[in-house]
Amino acid sequence: MRSIASRRPSEKPSRTSARPVIVTTENPREILCESELEAKAAFLLMARPDCTSIQEQPDPVSYLDYEGKPRKHTFDFLMIRRSGQRIAIAVKPLKLAIKRDLQGLLKHIARQMDPAFASGILLLTDANISPAVFQNSRLIHDARRLPDPEIDDRVRAVIATLKGTTTIDCIVATAGLNGHDQGFYAVVRAIGSGALVTTRNGLIDPGMSVRRAAGGTS
Repeated sequence: MRSIASRRPSEKPSRTSARPVIVTTENPREILCESELEAKAAFLLMARPDCTSIQEQPDPVSYLDYEGKPRKHTFDFLMIRRSGQRIAIAVKPLKLAIKRDLQGLLKHIARQMDPAFASGILLLTDANISPAVFQNSRLIHDARRLPDPEIDDRVRAVIATLKGTTTIDCIVATAGLNGHDQGFYAVVRAIGSGALVTTRNGLIDPGMSVRRAAGGTS
C-alpha cells in the first residue's frame, strides 16, 4: 500500500539528503521520509511497545503566529499509542531546532492545537537517537518482518517463568532454540512488544541482559 501522507517529499533529494522509504511490518504500507533523521525517528517510534501506528506528514495544523497571522504547520509524524492517545512528532537536527527556537514554536502551536488532532507534541532531534538506539529500533523492525508463531510461543513460555534478570542467550537456550536464529529474533520481538525490557544501555545482542516487564505485557 502506498503512503498516506498528506504531502509527498520532493522526488529530487538534495546532494546532502536522501528520501528513505520504509515499509511497515503490520498492514504493510510505505512510509515516506524526507531525511535520514526522519527515517531514524520512524524506526524509533515504531519500535516503542506503546506505539500502534504512525502516519508521516499528517494534515497540517492551523494556528496564529506570534503576530496573530494565520499559519499552518505540518508535523513529521502523528503517533497513535495503545491508549488511543495521539502525539504529534516534529523531527529536526538539534542545532537547527535551537537556532529556530522550535521548542518555543511547538509550545505556541500546542496551546492552539485541536485536541482531536493530538493531545501532545514531541520534538525528536539527533540528540535523542544515538547509534545504539537506532540500531536496536531497526533490529526490532527487522525481527517483526520474520514472525514465527510457534517459536514466539516457546519464548513467551520461558518469559512467563522469569524471576529477576537473565540474558537473551539464556532465554534462547531454555526454549531449546540454540543455533536457531529465530530464537534470537523471537526474544527481540518480545522486547519490541514490551514483554521484556533491557536492563542496560547498548546494542541488543545475545548477551544483552533483560527482565520480564512489570505486568507481563505481551
